[in-house]
Amino acid sequence: MDKFSLLTTPWLPVQFRDGTRGKLAPVNLADENVVALTAPRADLQGAAWQFLLGLLQSTLASKDIEAWQDIWHEGLNPDAVRAGLEPLEHAFQFGPQTPSFMQDFSPLSGEYVSIATLLPETPGAQAIKFNKDHFVKRGVTEKFCPHCAALALFALQLNAPAGGKGFRTGLRGGGPMTTLIELQTFRGETQPPLWRKLWLNVMPQESASLPLPQQYDADVFPWLAETRTSEQANAITTPSQVNALQAYWGMPRRIRLNFDRLSSGSCDLCGAHSEALLSEMTTKNYGVNYVGWVHPLTAHRRPIKEGGEIFSVKGQPGGLFWRDWLGLNANGTGENNHEYPAKVVELFPSLRLRDVTTGLWAFGYDFDNMKARNWYEHHFPLLLASRHDRDELISLLRQAAQSASRTLGLLRSALKEAWFGAGAPVRGDLSFIDIDFWQRTQTRFLALVKDIEEGQDSEKRLKAWQGEMFHFARNDFDRRAFTCPEGKSDLGRIMEARKKFFTVSDKKQNGKAERAKKQQEKN
Repeated sequence: MDKFSLLTTPWLPVQFRDGTRGKLAPVNLADENVVALTAPRADLQGAAWQFLLGLLQSTLASKDIEAWQDIWHEGLNPDAVRAGLEPLEHAFQFGPQTPSFMQDFSPLSGEYVSIATLLPETPGAQAIKFNKDHFVKRGVTEKFCPHCAALALFALQLNAPAGGKGFRTGLRGGGPMTTLIELQTFRGETQPPLWRKLWLNVMPQESASLPLPQQYDADVFPWLAETRTSEQANAITTPSQVNALQAYWGMPRRIRLNFDRLSSGSCDLCGAHSEALLSEMTTKNYGVNYVGWVHPLTAHRRPIKEGGEIFSVKGQPGGLFWRDWLGLNANGTGENNHEYPAKVVELFPSLRLRDVTTGLWAFGYDFDNMKARNWYEHHFPLLLASRHDRDELISLLRQAAQSASRTLGLLRSALKEAWFGAGAPVRGDLSFIDIDFWQRTQTRFLALVKDIEEGQDSEKRLKAWQGEMFHFARNDFDRRAFTCPEGKSDLGRIMEARKKFFTVSDKKQNGKAERAKKQQEKN
């Protein structure tokens, strides 16, 4: 197989305005007829978006907001795209010759493993050895066409979870949640071109502190030189040691695909016929160990407790709930952490756009160490983005979220006592209480946001909200109390718990919830 360019070869699956599908070469990104990416898997779709965003941010990002707005209003010039990508040609070759996109600069020794291990859900060696791959079977995705192989390789480098001794996680940690601005309509058009959707997430260089490099070398694209290996504990790679744009092109895993053993047939990912199906690769541990990075497309948090280190928002069981939206929308402080939205979200209000409707799109894996438990995608509102008093209103919504969290603590404590007795040990996983609470109160939160946007008295509305949450929790207790996880119910215990936690006046609701929270923390 000969190498091919990931910039000039049509290889990214897309949908055109007329509904047909095809392949896009990034140099043709300005084509107004291309409206969407259509990768065969959700994680590859996320990778395709980040690939194109990385290209644009690394080459065509405007100097300042005014220049950004010029492109937004006048359109993306096809000749400017080609000229901007041309200096990157040497870095975006994919094939057997070194350098090759996202692959180790040096040959790697060792046994070949299946290319399927690029996919996080693929059973590991231990699972196969002991026949534990009951739900995700071996041998289902074993041969990839070159286009899918390049995208899967990039997706792994973006999301890489813990992978055993010396197998490094992604630059943001394993399974980060990526948060993008979602363009829903432009001047009433529901199918704006793909480049516009992407451009909303390309930040001005000055605002983002991401100047374009004078040369495109291994400081930006690490596969262009020998790997900065990390056998020693202090062998780390920080933003001060390389170009900050490497945030888009991190390469924690050392991988070389085997281009010598190819076959003909259908790709197990996209189904397309290929004469160059790839099936094997070699891996090696102690790749780049990224430390101290704050990725511009991911929200971060820092524990309120002194000395806590900043960390990226990750996927979690049940996905993100509306309580998490505030930290993805704006800077602030939650119950346990200082919260910082992704840089791309933080800067969006400064663009001062009209005739658009937008939202937030968040996606990523939920990992348990090396195990992929789920992939989550969320589409939710960009809260109060155009309001001059946004900070004040976001602060009010945080109070609402904290009130709901205290009420949830009350509900959780009440159910524990109803099911197991006061002070008794809790048996089993009760996280379903929390997940269900946040999911079922989402519409109420959206109603609260709408009322505040429409100018209702904020203090009165917040007080009404606290009452709503209390009554919701009491009704939820009544609904659940006789469904003890252990299959037996004690009426006396249930009524005692209800009386203790829910027979209170409206004036005492907040104090009761606060005391319940403190009691829960003590337990």
